[in-house]
Formats: sequence, structure tokens, C-alpha cells
Amino acid sequence: MSTPIYIGNDQGYYGTKVVSRNNDKFLKMFIRNMVVPNRVGEITYNNDPHNIMYRENSNDREWFVGKLAIEQSADDELFDSHERRLFSPTWFREQEYLIMFRVSTGLMLQGNPDAEPVVSVALPTDSYIDYKEELKRRLIGKHSFEIKQGNLPYRKIEFEIKRENLYVISQPMATLFHIALDREGQLLNEDLFIQKVSINDLGFGTSDVETLHGETIIKRQSFTSRHAMINVYQLLSQRLHEFTRDVDPEKTGKDYPIWSLNRIIRSNEISFKGTVYDVSDIVKESIEEVGSSLVEEVWTRLDYADDITYIILTGGSSIPFKTHYREQFGDKLIFAEDYGIDAQFANAFGLCKFTQSKSRSVPSKSQQEVASTIQEEFTVPASAEKPVKRDKQAVKK
Repeated sequence: MSTPIYIGNDQGYYGTKVVSRNNDKFLKMFIRNMVVPNRVGEITYNNDPHNIMYRENSNDREWFVGKLAIEQSADDELFDSHERRLFSPTWFREQEYLIMFRVSTGLMLQGNPDAEPVVSVALPTDSYIDYKEELKRRLIGKHSFEIKQGNLPYRKIEFEIKRENLYVISQPMATLFHIALDREGQLLNEDLFIQKVSINDLGFGTSDVETLHGETIIKRQSFTSRHAMINVYQLLSQRLHEFTRDVDPEKTGKDYPIWSLNRIIRSNEISFKGTVYDVSDIVKESIEEVGSSLVEEVWTRLDYADDITYIILTGGSSIPFKTHYREQFGDKLIFAEDYGIDAQFANAFGLCKFTQSKSRSVPSKSQQEVASTIQEEFTVPASAEKPVKRDKQAVKK
């Protein structure tokens, strides 16, 4: 008998986050969302298991995945899938999405030959309605491929996603399930399904807001093009170029591609022509400008949140903007990271819990049983069963 493994697979523009439950053990995994063709041949310089290569079979093209793809693409002016990875609202339609799904899901199933994957995936708010069925068609069925980690040889991975074992929901709803359900997938915070709630999911390339009342989604909104972490990176890239141009005797400065900014944001330093500069103020100002605009936009779109009970803040990019949300929404704010897992994994954990709740739900009712749930029995008193009488009036002559 196969053993179910419950998996939440949340693929964003910046990274793929996966949470699984196998018996009583929870596991999480993060892989940078980068897939590029192998242009350099065999990689033998280290044995890092994060260096992943993928191919359909021994005769197929090889792909670098995750960390290795980032490293191998670092010198390209614009490398394959970079623009799609960061900017495309339909990234999931690309071949790279399927590769990332296979690699991340397959790695979660390793060591469990009899496992039956039960999987939930999520789509951005503005893609959910139009593309959820298309995504199901891509993922349902048998998956067979080979991967190589570090200097280990290629190994074959096979698994099947059955129709009844795949669920697709919107990314903000995944966070709601993370907070509303316990680790067993049972209802924990019923109030979230009764009150009016706004879920703000801040990713690298998307900022999605869903407003619910009870279990009904009232409004779906996405601020992808104007208010997301990518806008911080774009602004920072522009200002770093301006800064280096001002300190450059030749007044040419240096370009800072978006993909190169993570280290600068962490260290608050740049090295330019042999000199190290503190750019913490530039980083802070870029975050402040986008954060203020984002919260003001949400504030307006929610009609000042007067009738909203809870504002749930989640997503891998929510941490820099937490202060802005707290100042605006006060005690209404619920921070997903306070519920047992890093903010960037909140959607994946919610998907995993949702998968458990759906898989363990009661069997489907018959059509008659479903119909009976809105039927109400009543009785007719005998006194009501009488003929209608009408008094006959005399006709005047």
C-alpha cells in the first residue's frame, strides 16, 4: 500500500518553497528559481548538493537549476529565463516552471519509493481564475526525469500526480490556511472564516491582496507592476548607478543588475574601483519609498480598512515592510511569521496543511444527500386543508 506524502509547492519569481509532511515529520526546502541551459559542459569543481543539474534522459539537453544556475549565469548580460523568471506574470507556463516543479517535488519524495504525492500548488491572484485548469493539465500525470547533485552521478526520479491528488489555490489563500489550520489540517482559528479578512501576500515580483468575508472572496487585487520588492531592487539599481557616477572621476559609474543586489542589501556595502562605500542609507531609502507607496495603495484599495477585522501580512518580501503595515493598521495586523515558520514558507506550509485537510475530508456525498442539505422538512396542519369558499352575493335586478 502506498504512503501519502502531503506537499505544498509554492513557486514564486525569486524561489521555490516546498513543505512536506511524511508521517509525523515536516520538511522544508528552498531552491532559487533559476533554470538555464548547460553551456559549459561537465561541472566537477565541488560537491555541493545545492548544485543541481536536470535532464529528461541521457540524450536530452542538460539544465542548471537553482544555485548552480545563478552562478553559471552571473557573467551573462541577460541570461536565459532571467527576464521571464523576474517579470513574467505567466511564468508557470514556461518549461522552466515544470522543471522547477519536478526537481523540488522529486527531491521531497526521495527515500520513499512507495510514496504517493498529494500536492497543492498556488498561483498569483491575477492568474488564478484564468490559468488554474491549464496548470492542472500540465502537472497531472507521470513525471520521469534525471537529476544530478554535486559530483554524484545522475539518478532517475519518477512519480505520478493523480488528478484527485492535485489542488490549485491562490497564493494568499495558502497563507489563510497556514494560520487557520493546525499541523493536522484541522480547523484551529474559525474566526478567520467568519470575520472580514484581508490577506496581503508580498512576494519578490508580486503583491497580491485578497479580501474575504466568511469563506467568500470579495475582491482580488494585484499590485505587481508598481508595488513589490522588485521595485525596491529597480530603484536601488538606479540609485547605485547614480551614486557611483557621482564618485567616479570619469563620471561613468557602474551598472548593478537586479540579480546582483542581494549581497549589497545584506551587507549595505559596495566596492567600486578599489574603494568600499557604505550604501545603507540608499538601501533604506529605497525600501522606505516603495513601502510607503505600497501601504498607501493598500489603505486606499481597502477603503481605509474600517470594516476589516484582520490584515494578514505574509510572503518572503513582507519583512522589510512590516513596520509600514504596523504603523498603518495597528492591532489589526497578523504577521504570518508568528505562526511557526519563516514568512517565505508561510504559503508552502499553508498549502501542505490544506492538502492534508482536503485529502482527509469525508467522502463525497451523493446528489440526493447534497440536495437534502438545503431542504427543510415541514408539516401541514389538517385545519389548513379546506376548500376555498366565496360568499355568493345576490344579483340586483
